[in-house]
Amino acid sequence: MIQRERNLPSGSIGPRHLPVHTATPCRNCPLHRAYLCRAIFDKGAHNTSPPQLRHYDKGKLIVEQGTLLGFLGVIRRGYARWSDFRIDGRRILFGLAVPGDIAGALPDQPLALGFEAATDLEICIYDIRSLKWHFAENRQFRQQLLREVDTQYHRFLGGIWRYGTLNSRERIIAFLVKATEYMPTEPLPDGSLVLTMEIERRDWADLTNAAVETISRTLRYLEEKALLTSISPYRFRIHDLERLALIAGVELPRRQRLERLPPATSTKLCDTEKLRTPMTAVNASRTSIESRSALAPTDGS
Repeated sequence: MIQRERNLPSGSIGPRHLPVHTATPCRNCPLHRAYLCRAIFDKGAHNTSPPQLRHYDKGKLIVEQGTLLGFLGVIRRGYARWSDFRIDGRRILFGLAVPGDIAGALPDQPLALGFEAATDLEICIYDIRSLKWHFAENRQFRQQLLREVDTQYHRFLGGIWRYGTLNSRERIIAFLVKATEYMPTEPLPDGSLVLTMEIERRDWADLTNAAVETISRTLRYLEEKALLTSISPYRFRIHDLERLALIAGVELPRRQRLERLPPATSTKLCDTEKLRTPMTAVNASRTSIESRSALAPTDGS
């Protein structure tokens, strides 16, 4: 049963009954270069009050669809779902919010989708009145904030594209590939990596419009092809990430492309793209593919 949180008043900064903790100094936070944080501290909004850290349990419905919001913050830890319910009661997931993403909206802006905690979640919530003033008066702050909204929107569009053009097997593999951008990975000396999938298998299925059983079949298929080894239900050793991207017909995540470049090239690319890529907790420390592999027959499921 989803715990619901109703009637979040405009102008408030999240639920009143939840415990409020002052965030640790931002300079020590792995997300201090996230878009909203960068906008606040680099674009003249530094007099904004320090954020308050709010905790949400897994499964919590933080904001219902259509609610007029009055809080704005950054996801510090955990993952959240953008969701909706059809008339027949079936849940539809439209995307995943990851560490570094903006959560909430400016006052009097209704939320088009429901916002739920897919895992235990921490959000740094800023003083909405101060942010509202800076948004109206500070052009650089406004540009930086809108740039992040645009980045998240295009990630959302990418999910819709995969939803409509790939078959179920390709969508599942594409999600595996994309997850290496924002979920914990451990690179190994042989060039493989271990990915920790931090969301439930049911959410993975809903995000790819597939059945849980189809995910299991796809993972077995990849193991048979020596492309992946299941260490546990939520940990996977990926032997050839580039081959997986080719099978799914998607690009390697930027994080993985940088790790495969020589150091000088990687640094140059990072410098040219740093304003277009948000900083997340899992990447803070660290050409389009058009053809499909013959290893990926159409999955009719």
